[in-house]
Amino acid sequence: MIVIPKSAAYVADIVRFAAAQGLQVGLRSGGHSYSASALRDGGIMLDLGALDGIEVDERSRTAWVEPGVKGGQLIERLAEHNLAFPIGHCADVALGGYLLSGGFGWNSGAWGPACANLLEVELVLASGETVRAGPAHYADLFWAARGAGSGFFAVATRFRLRLHDLPKATFAASVCFVNESAPLLADWLNRASQDAHPAAEVTCLVGPHIESGRPAILLRAEAAGEDHKEARDRIAPLLSPPAAAERISAGSERFLSFAELTQLSAMPANRRVAADHMWSSAPIGEMLLAVHHLAAIPDKASTVNLFGLGGRGTVPYPPDEGEFALSVGGGTAAGIYALWQDPAHDARHLDWVRQVDDALAPFRIGRYIGETDLTSGAGRLQECFTPAALRRIEQLRQRYDPRRLFGEFQA
Repeated sequence: MIVIPKSAAYVADIVRFAAAQGLQVGLRSGGHSYSASALRDGGIMLDLGALDGIEVDERSRTAWVEPGVKGGQLIERLAEHNLAFPIGHCADVALGGYLLSGGFGWNSGAWGPACANLLEVELVLASGETVRAGPAHYADLFWAARGAGSGFFAVATRFRLRLHDLPKATFAASVCFVNESAPLLADWLNRASQDAHPAAEVTCLVGPHIESGRPAILLRAEAAGEDHKEARDRIAPLLSPPAAAERISAGSERFLSFAELTQLSAMPANRRVAADHMWSSAPIGEMLLAVHHLAAIPDKASTVNLFGLGGRGTVPYPPDEGEFALSVGGGTAAGIYALWQDPAHDARHLDWVRQVDDALAPFRIGRYIGETDLTSGAGRLQECFTPAALRRIEQLRQRYDPRRLFGEFQA
C-alpha cells in the first residue's frame, strides 16, 4: 500500500505497523529518483510529499524544513528573508532525497553541497522511536544522513538547515553551437573553465537541439556575486568562445535573481527517463571530445551534462569520511539524461545511456549516489563511496535496522 502521512507522529505509527506485519518500507519525497528507488513489491511506500512545512528563523539564519518541500518553494520563501540555500538545479526536486544523497545545487562552489549545510535531522528509526541527530547527539546517524542516499535506514521527517545571505546579483550566459564545433571548443573550454572563479558553474550540454533536433553543444555558465560586475566577472573567461565555432543561435547574457536560476534547468514532465552519473577530475573539454559523436542518437530533451565549477580540479566538498557518508567526488562531473515518450524507443535510449557511460569510463573516478543507476551493473554501489564509508553505513544499518525494515540500497 501507499501511505501519505501528514505528521511525523503518523510516520512513526506506520513504521511500527510495518515492523509488526513484517513489511518493508520504501520512502518517496518528490519522486525525482530516476531509478524509482521508492518502489517495492509487497511492502509499504511512505509518500512524504505532504510533509512540506518550512520554518525560517532569520535571527539564527537557519530553517526547519520537511522532506516534501520542493527546492523551488524553499528558494522563493527564503528570498523573502534575504536568505538562500544550495537547492537542487531543478525546482521540483524535493529536499528529502536531495539532502540524504548529499545534494549538489546552485552556488555549491561557494556553499558546498547541501548536506554540508545540514545542522540537524529528525528521524523515525526502524524501532518506531523518534530521535534528533546532530554533531553532539546520535552523531553516527547524522553522519549517515549526510550522503547515504537510498541506503539510509531511517525516515527523515525534518531537517535543520544553515542558511546563507541571498546573493545580491546573479549572471547567466548561454550559447549553442553545432556539434561539429567540438574540436574547436574543447581546448578553449578547458582554459576558460580553469580561469573562471571557483564559485562559477559551467555546464556543457551535448545532445539534440531542443527546437531543430540537430546535434548540438549548449554552453551555459552562471555565477552569483555581491553586485552585477562581480557576478559577471566570475564567468568572464567563458564569455568569449572561439569565433570560428559555428553557432546554431545567438548567445544570451542576462542578470537575474537567485530564485530565478531554477528557470535554467527545467526538466520536461511526463517523460520516460534513463539516467546515470559519474565524477571526474578531467577537463570538460576532454570529456566533450569523448561523447560529442553520440549527440544525434536520443530524442530531444536528452543531454549529457558535463558540469564543473570554476578552477577545474577543485573538489566541491571535503571528502572527509569522518564528517560525511558522501565520500567521493570530483571537480567535474557528467550527468547522462535520456528523456523520451514512446515505449518503442526504450531500447535505443537505454543503450545510449550505456554508450555515453562507456565513452566516459576512462575519465571516471567515482559516481554520485543521488543519480547513479545502481541497477546497471555490478560494482556501481562501490563506486559511490569509499570502502571505509560503505563499511560504516552497513555497520550502522545492522545496529539501527537489523531486520532490514528499510531494505538495502534501493535502485
